[in-house]
Amino acid sequence: MSGEAPLIGILGGYGAVGAAAARALAAEGEFRLRIGGRNPEAAARCAAALGGPAEVWEVDARSDASLERFAQGCDVLLHCAGPAYELADRPRRAAAAAGADYVDVMDGCGPGPAPAGEGTAVLSAGLSPGLSGLLPRLLVDGRHLQGAARFTGFYVSLGAFTRTGAVDYLLSLDRGYGTPRAQWRDGRVVQGALRGAEERVVAGVPRPVTAYPYLTQELVGQAHALGLAEARWYNAFDGRHLLDTLNRYRAGDDRAGNLESQAEGVVRASTLDALGRSPYHVLCGVVEFSGADGAPVRRRVVIRGEDGSAMTGVVGAVAAREVARGRVPRGAHRAAQLLPARGVLDSLRRHLPSTLVTFDEGTPGEGLASDRHSGGGFAGAVVPADLVIEEGVL
Repeated sequence: MSGEAPLIGILGGYGAVGAAAARALAAEGEFRLRIGGRNPEAAARCAAALGGPAEVWEVDARSDASLERFAQGCDVLLHCAGPAYELADRPRRAAAAAGADYVDVMDGCGPGPAPAGEGTAVLSAGLSPGLSGLLPRLLVDGRHLQGAARFTGFYVSLGAFTRTGAVDYLLSLDRGYGTPRAQWRDGRVVQGALRGAEERVVAGVPRPVTAYPYLTQELVGQAHALGLAEARWYNAFDGRHLLDTLNRYRAGDDRAGNLESQAEGVVRASTLDALGRSPYHVLCGVVEFSGADGAPVRRRVVIRGEDGSAMTGVVGAVAAREVARGRVPRGAHRAAQLLPARGVLDSLRRHLPSTLVTFDEGTPGEGLASDRHSGGGFAGAVVPADLVIEEGVL
């Protein structure tokens, strides 16, 4: 704004997501940071741990006036607070009113149009959606794919939800991020094309999981942009407790109680699934296409991390960095559309050294690990009709 380093305000900057974003941005050494939240002592501790100058602000994310004061003077406002769906689009509107660009690790949390006066906004800059949408781009990697290219992706996680994460997950289930049991085929969404699969083996996951097909809007956008002939996405569950709890919620059996008690049920179920086991988050993508000689080729990427909140924070930090550097044009964008895919991987490995990224390539006949229980194809086995869970946002 005045020749100084860009100022990035991190709303919810001392939470699990925001603190990871703050550490990643501080390590860049080119930004001023403003750490904000309702607890100034927690914000001060987070700022002190960064090892460099950072402003500390008390801000109430439920107050428009407080949010606008926080956003004043910021070049970029990075929204990492929660529950995001209870805050709706307040942070985005505050950023626009203050003349700040905006990054949201969720989806912007408002069904209405962009706020008046908004400059640049990057939405869905988290783990899923966000990093999940980069898988097709990582596999295509600028290549012109011969023939009809097919993509399939998986997201599998194991670990206890936080209370805030559970609330956001439940509130996100009704937002229509995609179409259950659908696939992308020949330029359109084909509904009811797929079924779920039990005992599905996914690369990077220690044991078979229950996978449910859910074609996300994020993947539809990538399939269209990359010219994929087919695209499929599966959300998978390692254990029955969380899956059963979410199915009851979707069926309406658990909606009589208040949101807090429902969120407690999600936290409890996810804790039971993870009991005695190491937490993980795995994204796996496979693309099939014809090579230059016409022979079939299969390429796969697996991204495995231990902490989903930290992974979300790093992806959000990359988005804020790109906006602050002036590399993102004006207007609203989804992170998967424009973030530098390789740059995101580099940041994950740099800031979260336990993150593992593997690429491999072969032929369909070689049977990559993600296909062992499905006969090398994309379709899964038929499962009971009560497997109805849809996607939530992490």
